[in-house]
Amino acid sequence: MRPLLVVDASVAVKWFKPSGEPHLEQALEMLTAHRDASVTLAAPSLLRLEVINALWSKSIDANKLGQVAQDLDDFDVLWFEIDHDLTEHAARIAAETWLTVYDAAYVALALRLDAPLVTCDVKIIAADACSTRPLGQPIR
Repeated sequence: MRPLLVVDASVAVKWFKPSGEPHLEQALEMLTAHRDASVTLAAPSLLRLEVINALWSKSIDANKLGQVAQDLDDFDVLWFEIDHDLTEHAARIAAETWLTVYDAAYVALALRLDAPLVTCDVKIIAADACSTRPLGQPIR
């Protein structure tokens, strides 16, 4: 069985960034491993909006943002809707760790799936609320 990894927007946004971005190569390798069926990447549906928002704030035009939305769907990430239970769990995690509720949604999904959360977000890693794997650490 191939490893299941939850990814957050700090990783996924790198799939669309120019060269020079820290850990860009590792982010692209992870996406390639997913597309080659070596790993399965999972994420809450919130990731789509967070990636597009991060790129929009970098002055990318509407056509390119629309292409990003299409590319995210084409990557066949295992998407999870933000249902009542995930929302409630994320709210609890946020209250206990001082993470944003958005970041806590990734943590809640990782806990639900019993999978590591791959992230570049030092606050998520420091919160120690789930198993995390900083981007760049080898996939086992």
